[in-house]
Amino acid sequence: MKILIDINHPAHVHYFRNFIKLMEAKGHQFCIINRDSKMINQLLDYYGIEHTIRNKRPEKKGTVPALLNLVKMTLWCIRKSFSFHPDMYVGFGSSCCAITSWLFRKPSILMDDTNHNVMNHKLYMPVCSAVLTPFYFGKDLGNKEKQITFNAYVEQLYLHSSYFNKNEHVLEELNVRPKEYVIIRYIAYDAHHDLNAHPLSSEIKKKIVNEVAKRYRVFVSLEKGVNDPFYDDYILKISPEKMHDLEANAKFMVTEGATMASEAFVLGTPYIYINPLNCCNIDYQCSNYSNRCFQTTNDDEALQFIHQLMDLQIDCDAEREKVEEQTINPTAYFESFVEHFPESKYQDNRTQ
Repeated sequence: MKILIDINHPAHVHYFRNFIKLMEAKGHQFCIINRDSKMINQLLDYYGIEHTIRNKRPEKKGTVPALLNLVKMTLWCIRKSFSFHPDMYVGFGSSCCAITSWLFRKPSILMDDTNHNVMNHKLYMPVCSAVLTPFYFGKDLGNKEKQITFNAYVEQLYLHSSYFNKNEHVLEELNVRPKEYVIIRYIAYDAHHDLNAHPLSSEIKKKIVNEVAKRYRVFVSLEKGVNDPFYDDYILKISPEKMHDLEANAKFMVTEGATMASEAFVLGTPYIYINPLNCCNIDYQCSNYSNRCFQTTNDDEALQFIHQLMDLQIDCDAEREKVEEQTINPTAYFESFVEHFPESKYQDNRTQ
């Protein structure tokens, strides 16, 4: 089988890299196209995944730039389809894959856990063949035959213990020991679903860094460079493929990014999500694991949660095991679903 995958976010590299490796071992072929992003390119190169770089994300936010970007992405997908001749299209919430698959009359299988990306759902649902959503998604996309539920977190596609075990040697590069540091992640808010987000002020973000630094080493990860000397002593300098080892060994994480928050969760690491966007995975985790998962954009509450996590004693490995006991290995599930499609749409074991 020949499969085309579109990658639009660094996390998507992780979502599909184990799937690609397993399927290639069985003789399947892949064509990977990806958004022009330094981190995406670094990750694909690091994992030895051949890929074609397409357009960058538009700098200007808004519905019109987003739609123009989708047109460019789709044209890239169409162009590669004429040379690669895929039998199937795969992506994470990828409208361009779904649209192209419809034009070429081929099946497309998507994953998605972004419940607030309404425009994207409207674009891909009429033309995709199936969309797999995790158990916590909690949104009816309008077609019960196409929407399939699986019992796992998407971050387990790469952080499940079948594929990832933390490596403490990475910490030697940074001269720290496990649980003696905190990761703080500030994002760029340049995605379409960030249009109406109102993040914490730059002053409060600095106050958070200062407060944590009183007791722990602080590593700050910035999605976009900030020309502010305040961060010079805190900027995290490590290659992106080592980030998960850093997350797994951290005392806790403060982050504006939902993906990194959920990564921390499945690794057993506590987090504070300081973003006004409500995400289904964060909502579920904060409701069911309220001792180690928090969301707020209130200044005082954020500092309160920070002090709470500073004093929290938790067995992160035990927490990770508990989560895996309640879920499946999603990569193995996805591999089987793709190989046996379309019969797999009607299996009764979709949530086991």
